[in-house]
Amino acid sequence: MLGLFVHGYGMDCTYLGHSAFLLETENVYLLFDYTKGSLELPSVGKPLVVFASHRHGDHFSPEIFGLAKRKGRTTFVLSSDIATHHAAGLESVVWLGPYEEAEVENVAIRTLKSTDEGVAFILDMDGKAVYFAGDLNHWHWNGESEEYNRQMEEDYHQELRLLPHSLDVAFIPVDPRLEDAYILGAKDLLERISVHHLVPMHLWGAYELCSRLARELKEHNLITAVTVLHAEPQTWRIE
Repeated sequence: MLGLFVHGYGMDCTYLGHSAFLLETENVYLLFDYTKGSLELPSVGKPLVVFASHRHGDHFSPEIFGLAKRKGRTTFVLSSDIATHHAAGLESVVWLGPYEEAEVENVAIRTLKSTDEGVAFILDMDGKAVYFAGDLNHWHWNGESEEYNRQMEEDYHQELRLLPHSLDVAFIPVDPRLEDAYILGAKDLLERISVHHLVPMHLWGAYELCSRLARELKEHNLITAVTVLHAEPQTWRIE
């Protein structure tokens, strides 16, 4: 039996690959940036909320709309940069641009502006704060100009100022293509905000970065519980 994500209880989290996760509380399923891979959901039962943070193919696929066929309520929460024709004919669709708000299945949702495309999601469920960054990150590319990287840093820090002071769970890009700068997004976040559970994503299969991230954050005296991913699917419990 799954417990409530409230008053000291927890929820089950399943990693589905890249930046795709399924969260399950007692009352609702929450599916983030699913594009492919193993996905098992009961055809009936509790409501499902499907999030897509932006239009990039590694975060959004029109295949998600097949989930509307399951019995029970299914609502799609989509970044406004996704072409509307993909959801033609569907009634339960919520479109959100940056700095907008909605409430779906008793989950309060607000958005931030990505430093790449689309939005990041901040969820409030019974007073618990969950942050799904999408592609909002400190993207420091070695091949870019100093001016570009400085602007990226400023833009990222500006968005971090809009987060709650404390997060129960944060899903953060940890991209191996950034080389040693892979840590910057997580490091910047933890220097400003208390995070109880940090879940790396956008790994492109480089699971070894999870353990490295946990070690290097500790070396910087930035303490959080880092989830070590190693396979897909992978399920664990967050209390």
